[in-house]
Amino acid sequence: MISEVNPFFYLCDSMSAMTYKILILLSIQFIALLLTKSYDSVLIITVTFAGGLLASLLYYILTKEAFYKNYEIIIQSILIGFFLPSSFPLPTAFLCSFVILFLFKIFIRHSNNWMTPSALAIVIAWFIGKSHFPQFLISQDLIITKNPAVSLITQGTFPVFSFDSSITNFLNNYILFPFRVTIPEGLISLLWDTNSVIPAFRFNILNIIATIVLFCDNSMMEIIPVIFMAFYALLVRLFGPLVYGGIFNTGDVILALLSSGTIFAAAFMLQFPGTIPVTINAKIIFGLLAGLFAFLINGAGTSPIGTAYTILICNLFNLLLRSIEDIRVEKKLKTKIFSVLNLSEGNE
Repeated sequence: MISEVNPFFYLCDSMSAMTYKILILLSIQFIALLLTKSYDSVLIITVTFAGGLLASLLYYILTKEAFYKNYEIIIQSILIGFFLPSSFPLPTAFLCSFVILFLFKIFIRHSNNWMTPSALAIVIAWFIGKSHFPQFLISQDLIITKNPAVSLITQGTFPVFSFDSSITNFLNNYILFPFRVTIPEGLISLLWDTNSVIPAFRFNILNIIATIVLFCDNSMMEIIPVIFMAFYALLVRLFGPLVYGGIFNTGDVILALLSSGTIFAAAFMLQFPGTIPVTINAKIIFGLLAGLFAFLINGAGTSPIGTAYTILICNLFNLLLRSIEDIRVEKKLKTKIFSVLNLSEGNE
């Protein structure tokens, strides 16, 4: 019996495998929208998907490039729909998706991609139909309170489901009691479904699971989202209330992470191919910058559009980081070449 030896060992999933993972995880959220009878959001996502599909088809007709290579456009079209409010006009949603994604394919090829097209389409949609997007849910007076998330739950801004009380009591009495920690009623509901008009802001538990599934077997892909969320949470905790005259180190990290589509973006948008640096040091800097911009734009959370702006700004800073990476790599190559040449001359 002859055993076949594979000389290659892959440290992470291929692009096609990652694509299938993303599509499956997004499909689960789409099914969750169907189960909660959020048919307006379902229709919005379907329409933006149709716009991306038409953009891919038209690009195929013009260039004859293999249609299966348009997977990134299909994913981006779905992401656009997830960040649009359920009341957004369908024709406008279709045009934003179709026009931006088609122009993206024409002018920015995958090999030299530097921009996340879904983030650009979301920002343009916000400018066109700003009245359809929700406002910040958290006011200046609420930010300086101790637990803004609990206040919003108490006010009825976030729903509290019937199962919340029993699960919260079980966790507090049997799991967290030895650690002298308790969680407030309503937190489980906030994880389950915020009932936001923007689908990406809703199913936080599914977003957390998606983040784990996508990055658990790839340590290099964990760096940016982990540093991004950790640094953003740290800034909110330390300086969130302080900016508005509150007390240092009293910010509500839970509200910041579970609103504005923060975890959704970390899972599906922040590391679009070509828009992140390559080296570990540059990835760390990129993650820190993303956390900083999220704090400056989203503040303590509940921003309807800040996450898309954050990603676009990070796209620009990625160009700077990549150029620095290229210069350093070029210098290292020159140094090695000169050392090899000097060694060969010495041997002669």
